[in-house]
Amino acid sequence: MVEKLLEVKNLYTHFFTEQGVIPSVNGVSFSVNKGEIVGIVGESGCGKSVTSLSILQLIDKPGKIVNGEVLFNGEDLIKLNEKQIKKIRGNRISMIFQEPLTSLNPVFTVGNQISEAIRIHQKVNKQQAKDKAIEMLRKVGIPNPEKQYYSFPHLLSGGMRQRVMIAMALSCNPELLIADEPTTALDVTIQAQILSLMKNLIEELQTSIIIITHDLGVVAEMVDRVVVMYGGEIVEQASVYDLFENPRHPYTQGLLKSTPKVHELEYELESIDGNVPSPDNMPTGCKFHPRCPFAMDKCKEEDPSLLSVGNDSAIKCWLYQDRKVVQV
Repeated sequence: MVEKLLEVKNLYTHFFTEQGVIPSVNGVSFSVNKGEIVGIVGESGCGKSVTSLSILQLIDKPGKIVNGEVLFNGEDLIKLNEKQIKKIRGNRISMIFQEPLTSLNPVFTVGNQISEAIRIHQKVNKQQAKDKAIEMLRKVGIPNPEKQYYSFPHLLSGGMRQRVMIAMALSCNPELLIADEPTTALDVTIQAQILSLMKNLIEELQTSIIIITHDLGVVAEMVDRVVVMYGGEIVEQASVYDLFENPRHPYTQGLLKSTPKVHELEYELESIDGNVPSPDNMPTGCKFHPRCPFAMDKCKEEDPSLLSVGNDSAIKCWLYQDRKVVQV
C-alpha cells in the first residue's frame, strides 16, 4: 500500500501590498508518497517556488498563507508555531535553494554551517557534529573533506557549493528534501554530476524529494511524477512516463515542444507565444487562454476545474473536459 508522506490541500498564498492583494498560489493540491520523487515544473512566475516555501512557512511579509493544509505524516504544518516548525525545518524536511552562494553564510566556514545544523537537530556534541559533517562532505564527493571543512563559501566553485548545500540538507537524514532549481546556475557537466549524486544519496537514505525546475531534462532524468503549474495553479499532473508520452494540457505540450530532442536532429523547436501573466493582472477564465492555440470563448469566460482522469493523473482544461482530443 502506498503511504503518503506529504499532502498539500487547497493551498492559497497571497501577498498583501500597498497596491492590493496579489494572489501567487491559488488552490494548489498535490501529494508526495514515501520514497517518491515529484517534480514541479513551469516557467518562472508560475508559483513553483512560493508553493515550496509555503510548505515550510518560509513566506516573508507581505506574503501570507491564507488557506489550505500542508499535512506532513498527518500533521498540519500550517498550524504549527515558529518554535514547532523550526524543529522540522532542516531536520525532517530540508531544502536546497536556487543559489548556494546567497544561501551560505559568507563569514562562517562550510563545515561550521553543516555542524551547526547537526548540533541543533541531532543533539550531539561538537566533535560528533564535526565528524558527521566531514562524513557528509565525503559522501557528496568533495575531495579532502577534512581540509574543505575549514573553507569559506567564496573559496569554492559553484558545483562544490551546491555539494555543500546537499551535504547540509541531508546531514540530518530528512524524510523529505525540497530542491528548488538545484542545477540552474551550474555547467551542464556539473549538473549531471549533481543530479547523479542526489539520486544516489536519496536512494541510500530513503528520502522523498520535491524537485522544482523549469528543465524538463531534469524531470525526465529524476522524477516519478510531475506537477505542471501555470498562473499559480496546477494545470496537469501525471506520471513522468505518461506526461512525456501523452501530454494533455496545451501548456504542457508547449513546454515539451520547446525542449531540444537529441535523437531528432531535424526537429524544429517551437516557443509558446506570449508571456506568463503577472499575478496582479491575471486574465479571466483559464489563465492560459491568451497563449493557447486551442482557446475557445468558454476558456475566456470560465475557469475549468482540475479533473481527475485516473492513474494519479489530472487535467485542468476545457478541451479535455468537453471530451475533445488535443494532439501534440
